[in-house]
Amino acid sequence: MDRAIVLIAISSALVGVSYGMHSPLGPVFAREHVAADYSQVGLIGTVSYLPYMFAPFFVGILLDRLNKSYVLFSGILLNVFSIFLLSTVQSLLEIMLYRALTGVAHALFWPSCEVLISINSSMDRRVKNISVFIAAWI
Repeated sequence: MDRAIVLIAISSALVGVSYGMHSPLGPVFAREHVAADYSQVGLIGTVSYLPYMFAPFFVGILLDRLNKSYVLFSGILLNVFSIFLLSTVQSLLEIMLYRALTGVAHALFWPSCEVLISINSSMDRRVKNISVFIAAWI
């Protein structure tokens, strides 16, 4: 397996574990410490994934114009930063803003990983390498 694919899989595993650790805690934290009701908790979830619905289009434009590794690295850094910011929240609005930032980070991370895998894989290994990436995420 190509070294680039292994590095992408390792970064996918690290980001996936961090995402899996903080993502379920957001609604619980909002409910327990910010006194959010269930509709507000649902709004937090919506805000988290709303950027991922629209941002990949713009990320694709960035991937065409910039170094793909830089886009991946910026997604990882933004993810770390947004998780750090979540540890400082005091209000529901802050939770929603920082979770939206996490959605943008995810939109930077996922497409850039797939593009880097596609570029660094032969045609007959591409699907397997994408599967390794997704398995590492999970």
